[in-house]
Amino acid sequence: MRHTKNDQRIRQQLAVDAARIMSQEGISDFHIAKLKAAERAGIQQPQYMPSNIEVELALKQYQAIFRSVEQATRLNTLRTTAITIMRLLKNFSPRLVGPVLRGTADTHSVISIHLFSDNGQALDWLLLEHHIPFTISECEYRFNNNELRRQPRYLVKDDDIDVELTLFPEVGIRQAPKSPLDNRPIQRASIAEVEKLLRQV
Repeated sequence: MRHTKNDQRIRQQLAVDAARIMSQEGISDFHIAKLKAAERAGIQQPQYMPSNIEVELALKQYQAIFRSVEQATRLNTLRTTAITIMRLLKNFSPRLVGPVLRGTADTHSVISIHLFSDNGQALDWLLLEHHIPFTISECEYRFNNNELRRQPRYLVKDDDIDVELTLFPEVGIRQAPKSPLDNRPIQRASIAEVEKLLRQV
């Protein structure tokens, strides 16, 4: 399907509006942000809906223009906190994922970390040993073979920062699930890689 210049302009504007909604309203779900932007603009045609990548690019541009100092400071805080948590959980081969890794984390963003263990209770014991309160839920991931798997997710709070710890089996470190951003294997970073990101600031 060919898109006219007007179609492209509408897509770009929706991407900008969705990015602003994500930053200002603390929405992390790209789909929800796009739906809100389209609803407010009175647009229903699916061909005008921007991709998640387009929205993420618009989000980075919005942050650079309107929140450059504040966002950079918050991102640094989140990455520093993530390293502290990952060191505590080093026996679970922690990998940072999501906006804190990709550099789009903002005021309302959570730290998302993937952990790997075949012992389903080991994480419970460690958190209890360190008197870290947590709640457990589940999240669904899609893999390359289109298989959907539900993984346990531990929700903890570090001061004013929310942290999500998703537990995978040990073999899961070699097979990343698909990212909701671009449907490719989700980007993951080790402690050393996150430390390198901090040194680059």
